[in-house]
Amino acid sequence: MREGRGLAVLSPRSPGVLRSVFYSVLGPALVTTLAALGSDVSVTVASLLFVLAVVSAAALGGATAGLIASVLSFLALNFFFTPPLGTFDVAKEGDLLALLVFLVVAVAFGLLLSTALQRRAEIERRETEIRILSEVTTGLLAGDPVEDVLGVFAVHLREIFKLSGCQITTALTESAVRVGTTDGADETLRLRVGAKQNPIGTLAVFRKGDPFTGEEERILGVFCDRVGLDLASVRLTNEVQKAQLQAETNQLRAVLFSSVTHDLKTPLSSITAAVTSLLDGETFTEADRREHLDTIHEEATRLNRVVTNLMDLSRMRSGSLTPAKTAASIDEVMESVVARLRPSLGDREIHVDLRNDLPELQLDVVQMDQVLTNLVENASKFSEGPITLSAVGSPDAVRVMVSDRGPGIPKEERQRMFQPFERGTSDQQPGTGLGLAIAHAVVTAPGGRIWIQEVPSGGTAVVFELPAPNGSSGGPA
Repeated sequence: MREGRGLAVLSPRSPGVLRSVFYSVLGPALVTTLAALGSDVSVTVASLLFVLAVVSAAALGGATAGLIASVLSFLALNFFFTPPLGTFDVAKEGDLLALLVFLVVAVAFGLLLSTALQRRAEIERRETEIRILSEVTTGLLAGDPVEDVLGVFAVHLREIFKLSGCQITTALTESAVRVGTTDGADETLRLRVGAKQNPIGTLAVFRKGDPFTGEEERILGVFCDRVGLDLASVRLTNEVQKAQLQAETNQLRAVLFSSVTHDLKTPLSSITAAVTSLLDGETFTEADRREHLDTIHEEATRLNRVVTNLMDLSRMRSGSLTPAKTAASIDEVMESVVARLRPSLGDREIHVDLRNDLPELQLDVVQMDQVLTNLVENASKFSEGPITLSAVGSPDAVRVMVSDRGPGIPKEERQRMFQPFERGTSDQQPGTGLGLAIAHAVVTAPGGRIWIQEVPSGGTAVVFELPAPNGSSGGPA
């Protein structure tokens, strides 16, 4: 935050009685001195000089000084410059009229000038007040640390009101914000920060010398009220964010419990049933035993996949899902995943389309295997037709696509699918909703991009790009 300039105008201090009297007497006295010195000054010139004296008194000492100077100038003009000299008598009616006109003009001039100067000072004070409060509000809304914002605010107050020290204590800061000298000094003024019914802090100011005027206390009160509103807004925002985080955490726990309970119970039930049958089935043929063992293997693999996804989610949230990169070819990883998953896919058609120009990448092979496994299993779960894996390369990146001919995903839901535990509104298949979230985390970690798009022949394609060495990945706008 930047400190304001020209802030001293915000602290209005009246000239004081003695200074007002001094300014009101000084001008007329100087002009009168001309007569005392015997200078040949005409009434017209003297009148103009007295008007100038009144204007100066009003500008320097205020309306009261201007009014007193007008009366003194009127009397001096009559006594020293209007015949008969040395008396307050007026020989000619024209001279009396001129004196009265002079008095009216002098008083009007003085009042108008002092009023204009007061209005100007008020406007400058308002502008400075708005600028400082706007600076505080902008800093708090921008998320700047509350201590820093209040520190700059305290610096402004110290400069404006000529304070020896300033201390702001709020419920949003661990310790008081201090500027200048406060230790060992007498507290001059203490104000409440925030609403009277629910204050959020206090402002203590320290100043030697002149006490605070009523106008200064008013301005400080305005500052405290407005800054208190801003701080209350920050506190409310923090409370809302905490409540939202708590609600999201509770929702996440509920979804996690529901999803994990189902996805863990189903394979465990199948494994338990198969093992029980093997233990009790004395008349089982070798084919029956083989079938039960295959069931146990498939469900154990499924169970392992669920646990692996949950572990990856935990690592992703803690920021420890970092790739262990090695030089590898994406086509080898794709072929390995297809070969491993082919038995579990039965008679499902799987097409692999690989180009010859695929560059070698720096990959975490285990994590990339998990990404492709999740994408292929999703395609198998939510479609019944062929599944196609393709990869194309360029000097900058490699683009991989896993597509199916299923019902597709609505455009408005595609970005949401990469969030943990998110599933399509039309999905009827069981699942945790972690596959795409983990794929997104793995692909974006090395600077890649992943997105969902339509397939011209119908269905869904999940596409991701990985940057080649010395290249940069791209993606859809």
